[in-house]
Amino acid sequence: MVHFCIFGGQGGTLDSGRKVYLTIFGGSEIRRPPLAGKLAERGHDNNESGARAQCFFFTMFGATNIRWPTLAEEFIALRDALHGHSLTWEKWDRATRSNSGLYQPTSASLTIFGGFDPDELPSEDDELEALSLHRHNGSIPENAIEQLMLAIGQTGAPRLAAVRQAVVLSINADG
Repeated sequence: MVHFCIFGGQGGTLDSGRKVYLTIFGGSEIRRPPLAGKLAERGHDNNESGARAQCFFFTMFGATNIRWPTLAEEFIALRDALHGHSLTWEKWDRATRSNSGLYQPTSASLTIFGGFDPDELPSEDDELEALSLHRHNGSIPENAIEQLMLAIGQTGAPRLAAVRQAVVLSINADG
């Protein structure tokens, strides 16, 4: 599938499968889905490479950014996948421990007179706003919020470990 962005802006989610993103004289912000969602999507398939996105990003006179999900999105996706039995702790731990690249798309990029950032974090304001919203509506408990706040600005294993710990705290507080 091909995604075009010419003389404008585009937002979207990075999905499984083969994709080409063309950005010319514009800006594209592609959001990664939460890891728990990707793991649940894989189901019982143990072939990690089959679920990874294979993408090519062509950017000319513009910018393309691939953004991590917020900590709140990661927390809710993991908690819901565990409650829905579409993911187990063992599968989560194996994926985060193996450094298998499951989270990263297999990608290539060509940028001409522009910018390409394959690893952009949500801003601190975006993270705090999302956490505040979920605190206010009660979907993330206070002790989990405090744990998630420690991971603001981090990527990779430390970020995902904080999400795991926050979900454990949430589950322990519930029962």
